[in-house]
Amino acid sequence: METMKMFKKYLTNFIVLFLVVSGLTYYGMANYHKEEEINIECIVETESPVIEVTKTTNKIIEGTVTNNTDKLMLETYIRLDFYNQEGDLIGTKYNKIKYFNVKEKTKFTIRYDYRNISSIKLTTTDTIE
Repeated sequence: METMKMFKKYLTNFIVLFLVVSGLTYYGMANYHKEEEINIECIVETESPVIEVTKTTNKIIEGTVTNNTDKLMLETYIRLDFYNQEGDLIGTKYNKIKYFNVKEKTKFTIRYDYRNISSIKLTTTDTIE
């Protein structure tokens, strides 16, 4: 009988601890993945193909690219240069677009880990430098 009481006590403690840890983990992960929209100046320095930025958060940049040329682009890269308040280059990131047909419009989502960004310069290139 005493063993059964002890078992129930341990089982109850285990369940309570499990629920507390699960709740804290859920709360922590929900706040960790929160992406807040921020105001970063996006400078598009290309006219062909046309790049349009639709959303910028503290971890991603989203937009569309339209092939306004008269040729099929087999392999093109969107180049993003990240700058801080002083205008210093923090880093560069590339996003590959394959088989980009004439007049085709495609969406892009690019994740980045840079902090203290004040502006992003977007261009297109055929090679990674």
